[in-house]
Amino acid sequence: MTNFKTLDIRGESFFSSLELANEAFRGIKKNGILEVLVDKKRNLTDALKKWAATQGYKTSDMEDTRMVRIFIKKYSPKRRKPQ
Repeated sequence: MTNFKTLDIRGESFFSSLELANEAFRGIKKNGILEVLVDKKRNLTDALKKWAATQGYKTSDMEDTRMVRIFIKKYSPKRRKPQ
């Protein structure tokens, strides 16, 4: 298990890239970050952000001239104290 991992899915198909991202994310520890590199031409940014949101993870992204870098944070939500 690692805290930070980079996954390059440039050139991969849509379903293949989601499967690779899901598999890579399993190896990330709590409070760890997965960096996903995506082609700017084949913009999968919205799909990956929606996937992360449905899983309950936070995302941020950075655009470059050639690619988009998406950071997905796996965090453990704070637990409520019993009343």
